[in-house]
Amino acid sequence: MPQVDIKIGTQEKSFQCDEGENLLYEATTRSIMIPFNCTSGRCGTCRVRILEGRENLSEMGDREALRLGDEQIEKGFRLACQLAVYGDVQVEVPQPKLY
Repeated sequence: MPQVDIKIGTQEKSFQCDEGENLLYEATTRSIMIPFNCTSGRCGTCRVRILEGRENLSEMGDREALRLGDEQIEKGFRLACQLAVYGDVQVEVPQPKLY
């Protein structure tokens, strides 16, 4: 079973899930709060940064690539609602900027 490590601010949470499961769904069912609105890749609210294990995630689709843009993709960002987990991964949930 893949190991998922999620960093949210100063907290770190970990869980195991079945191979091929959706990252956002699996985190949410364990009360790990990744912000989200639409679950379809349209809003971009569930943006996370992949720290390790990019090769263990599903390929990026067109909708996700359009939502993120080249700069965010190069920095390692993905949309949690669009990710299937196939192996160990470390993820960071960016903190919202306060203005």
